[in-house]
Amino acid sequence: MRKLREAHKINSIIEQVKLVLTMTALMLTGGIIGAITTTNNITNLQEKVIGPARMTLKDDALGIKNSFHIERANAGMDDTFNSPKMPGVTAFGLTEGVDMVTETMIDTNVPISATEVGVTVDLTKKMLRTVRRDKFLRDAGTAMGSAINVKQEQDFATMIDGFSNFVGLDGAAATIGQLSAALAQLGANSEPVNEAMMRDVSAVMHPYGWHDIRGQLFPTGSGEAHAPDTSQTNKANEQTFRKFHPVGNYFGTPIKLSNNLVTSGSNVRGGVFHDRSGLIYEFMPVDLETDDSNKSLRNLELVMVIDYGFGEILDGHGREWRYDVTAPTS
Repeated sequence: MRKLREAHKINSIIEQVKLVLTMTALMLTGGIIGAITTTNNITNLQEKVIGPARMTLKDDALGIKNSFHIERANAGMDDTFNSPKMPGVTAFGLTEGVDMVTETMIDTNVPISATEVGVTVDLTKKMLRTVRRDKFLRDAGTAMGSAINVKQEQDFATMIDGFSNFVGLDGAAATIGQLSAALAQLGANSEPVNEAMMRDVSAVMHPYGWHDIRGQLFPTGSGEAHAPDTSQTNKANEQTFRKFHPVGNYFGTPIKLSNNLVTSGSNVRGGVFHDRSGLIYEFMPVDLETDDSNKSLRNLELVMVIDYGFGEILDGHGREWRYDVTAPTS
């Protein structure tokens, strides 16, 4: 028994010596420095990258996305969201002894299928040693989150471009009258946007269009050189356009700015629409994974993916807003 205990001690000492020798060799060859990111500190790495990325997605002003209705999937839901619509029915005056007219209700369905959108970034471990690593990883997460945001906004802008009816005119400046006309048309649609629904109507426009609107209500040297427009300082204008950026407010209708609207030459396709005129189906929220499994490549791969779909639901509840977006100089 005593001999077994002594043998066990000897083996333990040998293992400790081996460990010391191995660590020494790694330090001399730079192996310890080269292994900055291993599976042992992936959790810490995710904390540094995922946190900033999610905050970016939350805090960015998504003018288009936040103006449409969003359905978020729950566990067990399919990647296609079906949006059925019941037809309208008509009430008739009745005559005693005469049977009522029977109507058949057949719904129509709009399927919204989700597809993946993603961005991936490779960071070599050698490069990460040459920068302030923690800050660089946060910046990488911010850049990836912003890329996802821009892609979503560009996709959803196609719904605005798809409305059948429009106000405004290519080649001309945006006017406050066009916004007012769009709201009036929504209210008089065959399926009207009633007074209660108006609170869910938004106007999304290009910053240059917003410049045109501001110039009409608060001119600062605009107009012809020999007859500049007079600045208006009445209380109604002040209350209507109290904010400059990122939104204004036209009698309860928020005006949101976006650089991701569809353009046609020097013209843009903004819009005035109810949030239920289109639908965004978010099947899987944004997810970020880190991967350093390819040891021979000596890199860290960051992968961010979101799975969503979108589509028009009710064309009559939206108006495209066309105007020129040549960069202003005054």
